[in-house]
Amino acid sequence: MLPLLHKGVDARVVTLSSVAARRGAIDFDDLQSARRYRPMVAYGQSKLACLMFALELQRRSEAGGWGIRSIAAHPGVSRTDLILNGTGAASVAGRLRRALWFLFQPSAQGALPTLYAATSPRARGGGYYGPDRLGETRGHPVRARMPPRALDARVAARLWAESETLTGVAFP
Repeated sequence: MLPLLHKGVDARVVTLSSVAARRGAIDFDDLQSARRYRPMVAYGQSKLACLMFALELQRRSEAGGWGIRSIAAHPGVSRTDLILNGTGAASVAGRLRRALWFLFQPSAQGALPTLYAATSPRARGGGYYGPDRLGETRGHPVRARMPPRALDARVAARLWAESETLTGVAFP
């Protein structure tokens, strides 16, 4: 898609992260959770990796003159079946999700930061957007708090290289 994005006017790539990225850590020794799979640990790592990908894509676009805006967003805490289908309905997280359903915003509300990143002329390359209330768990789109680990450009570059190896796709 990179050649098509180069041809676009105001091309942008939006990557979906999560508030779980705050707890995420990149484990290069078990990047694919092949040795030990724990659903929420793997989820946090994947969402941190998504955010780091978005930032690294922006850096590479700027360095290479690609003219692509890379923007990240997260939906806050939304009423979806992610937890029920991830950790399971019987897990602590699954039971809390069912019992405290009213704390989760409607999924349409959770989509707003992603829509903002995809369509707003004010969404900036390298930006990260999420909900504005209750610790970024609900509300309307604003700039989100960037987890400090997401800003490690050295880890992001290594993650990019590992992703190229795993996918067999290299970028210029």
